[in-house]
Amino acid sequence: MTEPGIDRLAYLGRIYDRRQQTFACRARSLAGFESWQQSARAALSRLIGLDRIASSLGDHRPTVELEAAEDMGSYTRQLGYLHSEPDVAIPFWLLVPKGEGPFPVGLFPHGHEPYGMDTHVGIWDSDEKRQRIEREDRDVAVQAVRRGFVAIAPTTRGFAPAALPDVTGRHGNRDCRSQLVHCLLAGRTAIGERVWDLQRLLDWACARPDVDPRRVLMMGNSGGGVATLYAAACDTRVTIAVPSCSFCTLVSREGNVHHCDCNTVPGILGWGSIHDVAGLIAPRHLLIVNGSNDALFPVREVDRAVKGVRRIYSTAQASARFVHRYGNGGHRFYKELMWPFIERALDDLASRSESAASA
Repeated sequence: MTEPGIDRLAYLGRIYDRRQQTFACRARSLAGFESWQQSARAALSRLIGLDRIASSLGDHRPTVELEAAEDMGSYTRQLGYLHSEPDVAIPFWLLVPKGEGPFPVGLFPHGHEPYGMDTHVGIWDSDEKRQRIEREDRDVAVQAVRRGFVAIAPTTRGFAPAALPDVTGRHGNRDCRSQLVHCLLAGRTAIGERVWDLQRLLDWACARPDVDPRRVLMMGNSGGGVATLYAAACDTRVTIAVPSCSFCTLVSREGNVHHCDCNTVPGILGWGSIHDVAGLIAPRHLLIVNGSNDALFPVREVDRAVKGVRRIYSTAQASARFVHRYGNGGHRFYKELMWPFIERALDDLASRSESAASA
């Protein structure tokens, strides 16, 4: 007699069967792709809870307050606060190049690092941290402003200390897990809150006279890369998306989950797969970067997810706007891969804008 139990692979294969995913991209033509994208984007926005967050605002209107600017030589730096919801103030750094605008704008959400917004603007509290910033290209907002971007480096909800009451030592005792638990109890998701904050920052940034709203970059590493992916999928104002060391299948064929708990979206695999999320960015510019030695994300699973993105971009007739690269290292930024892609994307956007104006 066979010992009763669970055939794990058969069980997972059944509950994660792609044929049952309501919004998996099965389009085989441009028209089919466009039809899929419209309905899938709306469904994903609902799934991560953006509508629930919006309905909870009451009379609140998101606002931004800025402190005095510091002169950093070729640019200015200001500390700001985004009041994205009642009782929620999200700190961020604003870096603005000197000279004539309007400038392209870049948003740089950070990952699992307390005070990660400081890291992105090259602020350190120890020589060890300074060396890590330099070694792993982590001062991305400074890199951006020196290339002529208005750069915004916000705190990512759940990754800053004391953002929410803790889960009293249970289940890992992590700020991001505390955020997730509270979100799930309220019918929200941590990803949804992060996307909401980025969208509200984008509302404010795109209304500034020194910002060109047609040139919007979003780039983040690790958890910041996941936030970048979902935000760009949900918000078509993002014209260039660069998620770094964050892209991988949600679940491997063996049932292994490689992302942090806080990236969990309940029911996402009934909606589609991670490459369907990325496919919502098409035909806009998307560079996915992974580290060849990143222990968090197996190359085999990364390649499997990337294959799905390539197929969707091909269907969207935008293959040239999707690139995947491996950096020769671990869980970090790779500026030598990122900025050439971004510069080519900006050139393409300018060229298409000129063509449209002359038509």
